[in-house]
Amino acid sequence: MHNSTKKIIKDFKFPVGLMTPAPKNDAHGTVEVQLVWQQDGAPRLGIFGRRDSRGSSLGSGLERIRSAVTVSLANKVAEKTEKRRCCTFLNSLVMNPGSNKRVAFEVFGLLLILYDLVWWPAQVFGFASNPFTRAVLWLSSAFWACDLIVSFFVGFTVIDRGLVEMRVSKIARHYARTWLPVDLFLVLLDWTLNALVLLRDHEVADFGGGTYLEKAQLLRLLRLLRLFKASGFISALFDRIQSETTRILVRVLKLLVFIMLINHLIACSWYEIGISDMEREDTWVKANDLKEKGAVYAYTTALHWSITQFVPASMEVVPVNELERSFTIVVIMSAMVIFSSFISTITNAMTQLRNLNSERHEELVKLRRFFSENRVSAPLVARISSCIHQSATLTSSRVHGEDISILELLPASLKCDLAEEVYAPTLCAHPLLLTWAEYYPTESKRLFVAARSFSSGTKHELFHAGQVAENMYFLSSGQMVYIRDDRELPHEPPAYVGPGQWLAEPAMWIKWKHVGQSSSTENCELVLLPCDAAARILSRSNASSYAGARRYAQTFAAYFAKQPDRLSDVWPDMDVIEAMVSTAFIKEEREMLRQEAATNSTNAFAFRKRRTMSFNCAPDALHEHHQKTLTALHERVRKYDEDCQNRKDILGDGSSDSGSSDGSVWASSVAPISPLVAQNSASPPFAVVVPGIVSAIRNLTRSK
Repeated sequence: MHNSTKKIIKDFKFPVGLMTPAPKNDAHGTVEVQLVWQQDGAPRLGIFGRRDSRGSSLGSGLERIRSAVTVSLANKVAEKTEKRRCCTFLNSLVMNPGSNKRVAFEVFGLLLILYDLVWWPAQVFGFASNPFTRAVLWLSSAFWACDLIVSFFVGFTVIDRGLVEMRVSKIARHYARTWLPVDLFLVLLDWTLNALVLLRDHEVADFGGGTYLEKAQLLRLLRLLRLFKASGFISALFDRIQSETTRILVRVLKLLVFIMLINHLIACSWYEIGISDMEREDTWVKANDLKEKGAVYAYTTALHWSITQFVPASMEVVPVNELERSFTIVVIMSAMVIFSSFISTITNAMTQLRNLNSERHEELVKLRRFFSENRVSAPLVARISSCIHQSATLTSSRVHGEDISILELLPASLKCDLAEEVYAPTLCAHPLLLTWAEYYPTESKRLFVAARSFSSGTKHELFHAGQVAENMYFLSSGQMVYIRDDRELPHEPPAYVGPGQWLAEPAMWIKWKHVGQSSSTENCELVLLPCDAAARILSRSNASSYAGARRYAQTFAAYFAKQPDRLSDVWPDMDVIEAMVSTAFIKEEREMLRQEAATNSTNAFAFRKRRTMSFNCAPDALHEHHQKTLTALHERVRKYDEDCQNRKDILGDGSSDSGSSDGSVWASSVAPISPLVAQNSASPPFAVVVPGIVSAIRNLTRSK
């Protein structure tokens, strides 16, 4: 058998001593590992999840798997590397549509659209251009030309599945079917008009004295077609606001801006009708002698007239011919509908604002009734009322996902993403869950979905001594107090648990009954993790004997089998936890390095071939990134050996992985890496390595 294979078998031999029951303890009996973490009496699983009956079959299986991996990687690299590298480089340039950079870009574009909506209709008043307007003209043209290119690298949401498409090929196809024709036409029109303006300014062409060119500039009003495109962005921007009060105020502000823009357009149209026939004497412009009073006075007069059509007011400007009279009738009829809708919306918004404080108002009404019925003295009423009014809000609990039935309509992928953002910051306070989530980012989402949040009022009991433990609890906010029911230490001080800490961890790894009582000292928010569901998810991510979660459970049981007096529902010794996590995951890291060493020569040949084939593509950033990742992994293994003695002092001689490392294997594993491994450069460092190597080997094993 190959020396390295013998070494692997030696390293991954199951530590039977970890399962030795501890001496009985009055508080909780024996330290017995949960069934899901046990392997005694069951067929042993090889390091790749295969069932092994003899050490020789394990060794031969390893050789077959290594040879299969070598051949498979060589074939895939030769066939698909070029296309994959180019696509990966382009995909790395894609922006998420909800990213802050994209939102800032869209907001700037929205401001340019509003500028066009105000400036170009106002040209009927004869406003002269100035350096500022010319600068904005060129800036706007350059921005929309850039937006045309950038749109090929902005993801879009697949509505029916709730996913964001980030592949360039799909984005380009989607953009070509939607807004590309309109954007391309507007950009070409914009730059054509800019070229004509340059020719006129440099006296290269006359264009009929400039009259026709000035009228042609009104074609820029077609830019307002982008308002339909911007409406979706405005809705998405509005959805980013979480405060109900702010949402209502923003809705009212949107209505005010909408009314002002409508009045602006009506004012420009009203003035255009007044100057459309300069030979007529019966126009409202000549009747009020606006031509001699300047463009600004003419605009403010037209805007004043437009606003009076929406409200019950009057002014000296009136229509004086049939065309103006007809236009006034149309405006008044439209104003009746628009303004009535505006008033009703404002009324509803104010009602919603009052309803937000309805609960507090009802409580205050009950309080005043209580004072009246019990004839509480006026000085005491004043003191109590002053204290209550100074408080910002009454006591209330958070809204939890389980209380929102509409979330059940979401697809599974969106539920996973939502659970990850909500629960990951709390659950990953535990070093094991943090490290495990880095190794298995996909499986970790299933763990977050299994979590549940709930509120606990003041003095609420969470669990009591003797109760069978079924859940692990993580504190998000507030404070819990834990009092151990220990007859041997009757005067043991209570332990306080704050945000970022947890309770009842032993229930996850061993058969456990609570040995104390825990209750809240104030309003608390907690995250509950069902131990049975969490153990199934943690164990299925890697069913082999060297899986990090399995080894952590065994190390946990072995440690407290030697020190049963330290086992409790609250255990704040972070040094011991971190030592256990390091011990649990070291074999996974060593195995990854050995697998890279086994495929080293093949990957080096494929890498050289790829470099000669793809001289016209981008630099091999993926290779450099994976080199850094593997180097970091190598440093973790090296640091593990350096801290071996310290870890033994913390956990005890039998709890630490004392297997020595093969330095030559580790050093050679930092050679060129297969591109099949480095697929997701945005993942955490160790998530890049593990899914690449472990998943590839598992797939080959299953196919065999």
